[in-house]
Formats: sequence, C-alpha cells, structure tokens
Amino acid sequence: MENFIGYIFVALTIAGFGYALVWQIRDTLEIKRTTRWETRFDKRKLGGHYLMVIAFAGFFGSYLLNVAVGTLSHIRPDTVQHALVNSNNTAFACFLFLAAFLVSKFMIVPKEEEQQRLLKVKI
Repeated sequence: MENFIGYIFVALTIAGFGYALVWQIRDTLEIKRTTRWETRFDKRKLGGHYLMVIAFAGFFGSYLLNVAVGTLSHIRPDTVQHALVNSNNTAFACFLFLAAFLVSKFMIVPKEEEQQRLLKVKI
C-alpha cells in the first residue's frame, strides 16, 4: 500500500510540474506579445522569462528522467548502477536547473512591474 501511495504522489507532482511549465510558457508568450522593446528593462524582463522557461523545462525533464531511473532501478538494479545516467546525475541536474530557475526569477526579472502585471493576468 505504501508503494501505491508513493506512485500516486509522483504522478501528482509530475502533473503539477507539467501544468506549471505550460503556465510559464503561456505567461512568457503573453509577455513577449505585450512587450514594447523600448528600454533595457523590457529586454531584461523577456530574457529572464525565457531563461525561466528553459530552466523549468530542464528541471522537468531531469525530474522525469530521475523518476524513470528510480523506477528502472527497482526492476533491474544491476544495469542502472553503472550507467552514465544514474540517480545521482539526474538529481544533480534537477538541482542545477532549479537553481537557474530561482536565479532568473529573483535576480534577473525586474520587480517593478511584476505586481502590476499580476493584477492584469486573466485566469
């Protein structure tokens, strides 16, 4: 029963991360459509959002790969230990992509218009 609950949790996190990635891509396309390209501020904002999409997509892919390697290690443990793509490498890739996402979100994307933009987002 514990194993079944673990699989449900992993499936829910994959669905949540996939939905968040779609939302981030949609948000970036909306920013690209409404940006006027008049100042460095606009270029920095769009570049930061592009980096956020790339970093989040990399995180999501690494997470999926980590889940696949973890599932495969229960089925055939002898092949996964010596492979180039193992659990340690995919977990490190997840960490790097998540760090790049957080840096782009909190250090690259300007904060001045972020609250104004969030007020205008239609759900």
